[in-house]
Amino acid sequence: MPCSGIAFTGPTPEVLTPAQIKSICQAILDSGKQYAMKKRKPFPLMYSYYGTEYLGAAHGLSSILQMLLSYHEHLKPSDQELVWQSVDFLMEQEQNCNWPPELGEAIERENELVHWCHGAPGIAYLFAKAYLVSKKPQYLDTCIRCGELTWQKGLLKKGPGICHGVAGSAYVFLLLYRLTGNSKYIYRAQRFAEFLFTEEFKAGSRVLESIYSLYEGFSGTVCFLIDLLQPNQAEFPLFSVFV
Repeated sequence: MPCSGIAFTGPTPEVLTPAQIKSICQAILDSGKQYAMKKRKPFPLMYSYYGTEYLGAAHGLSSILQMLLSYHEHLKPSDQELVWQSVDFLMEQEQNCNWPPELGEAIERENELVHWCHGAPGIAYLFAKAYLVSKKPQYLDTCIRCGELTWQKGLLKKGPGICHGVAGSAYVFLLLYRLTGNSKYIYRAQRFAEFLFTEEFKAGSRVLESIYSLYEGFSGTVCFLIDLLQPNQAEFPLFSVFV
């Protein structure tokens, strides 16, 4: 006898009230303002993680700004302007289509990081969100440059995962496909997926320490492979720019 499932057909349950969301956003803004002022930064919002002023998606400025843009309707107009100023500041930190891990650092080609956690493959999501909110083409152009760099340098040796692995790089192509509808990005995502199963990758890839981890292990890789089957709905896990 087949198992019967339960279908959730009602409205999505409310996790946080609008007032709670507004309060969290305000705390993030206040923290960024205070830090930028204390450190005399020439831009309005900045943060540090264990004393380092990171820019990338895992620990840095780009994801914080992305989250604030995701809830921009909860921000006062004056605070929205501070967020946009910071987005534009971050865009100015681009170095040859990439970003250094931390503020003020110059990219050394032999040590360049092209990962979701540090560099263009993760920062692309901020500019995707900025484009979706503002419709300004410069943000989409920046996102596209991130994708081009990832196509050139995104076959990583650190494993298959989405934090600093091949699947994390390939997710940028699914993002760009949803933004542009250009089928070349599906082709690129498929080629990265195929590389995961090659002998070259198996022989040269770092051994995984957290094999089932969402970000470092196979769990995130499986998410990518499933999203490759449904590219019109693809979303980097827990990092959507389309909501």
